[in-house]
Amino acid sequence: YAGDLARRLETKVLRAADHENSPEQAFFESDGMRADFFERHRVAKEKPAISSGQDSLDVYLGIDAGSTTSKFVFIDGDENLVHSHYSNNEGAPLEVLRTALIAAREKARRNGMRLNILGAGTTGYGEELTAAAFHADYHTVETVAHARAALKYQPNASFVLDIGGQDMKAIFVNDCTITGITLNEACSSGCGAFIETFAQSLGVPVEEIAERAFRSTAPARLGSRCTVFMRSKVITEIKNGKSPDDILAGLCQSIIQNVFTKVIRLHNLAALGDHIVVQGGTFKNDAILRAMELHTQKEITRAPYAELMGAIGVALLTKEHCGAQEESSFLGLDRLESLDYSEETGKRCPFCANHCNRSIVHFADGTHYVQGNRCE
Repeated sequence: YAGDLARRLETKVLRAADHENSPEQAFFESDGMRADFFERHRVAKEKPAISSGQDSLDVYLGIDAGSTTSKFVFIDGDENLVHSHYSNNEGAPLEVLRTALIAAREKARRNGMRLNILGAGTTGYGEELTAAAFHADYHTVETVAHARAALKYQPNASFVLDIGGQDMKAIFVNDCTITGITLNEACSSGCGAFIETFAQSLGVPVEEIAERAFRSTAPARLGSRCTVFMRSKVITEIKNGKSPDDILAGLCQSIIQNVFTKVIRLHNLAALGDHIVVQGGTFKNDAILRAMELHTQKEITRAPYAELMGAIGVALLTKEHCGAQEESSFLGLDRLESLDYSEETGKRCPFCANHCNRSIVHFADGTHYVQGNRCE
């Protein structure tokens, strides 16, 4: 009995080693599969209404102040996307958003058009700070905003996966109602910054990651590891002869493996339902989208404006919230130049025994925003 057990254990170890050393599945088995993939996932183009020649355009503003990027959109009364902005925060998200909004205003003016903001909403990491700065009419948590946008483009959505720069959100939906939400907790492994870091170390620009990954016929099997251990694994694979293309392909597949083993921890993929929607800037990468299809063995719907869905979602919710209100509380496009602020740090809160060490952001119009509280 002991000998039989030893042989079985040895066989299992050898199989595990073979699996670890074997390459991942190639992205496409034929040129036909490749062509079908790109046909199904053509990137949508926004309607260029901001330069359509109208005298004025009524719009709702949605701002997504993310962890690494700042986004905003204008949608019209028919909920069409008419203008968008997406850029890195550059360490000053309010200034980045202010500058971009001024640029949009000036673009409209050059085309003889006036933009009328009927309502403004914010979401994301900087939801409340941005709402305070721009005097938003509405703000909400990003999971709700992302789910709302997904349901606009896929009303039957059963599962929504959003992967951003440093976080990911898995949202389960049943009959247009959120039934479960799972977020990555502390580690940003498997997010956009994760693969960008490795691409830079390989000397590959971010915009070339997918193209290079698709060249690989034997992607490196990297598994779902945190950044520190992944670096060691990548070095080992390079020593074993894997090309940068193979490494990038393996990294794209590892991101999806990380979702299911480290975040969702879901083994029964049937629980995802038949209408899976993916979004977030990371899913602009076609190789990561294809990796998701391979892992789930399902056709996936990529949101038409993957990196803008938080902003679109909060714009839609703002439109619903504002209804027939006569005037928006938004700061106003013509007053953006006056948006100035200063931060006062180290302000101890006197209102309870926690004595939170707060920061107070003072705006030029006399309003302020308090951040840093550990309690309500």
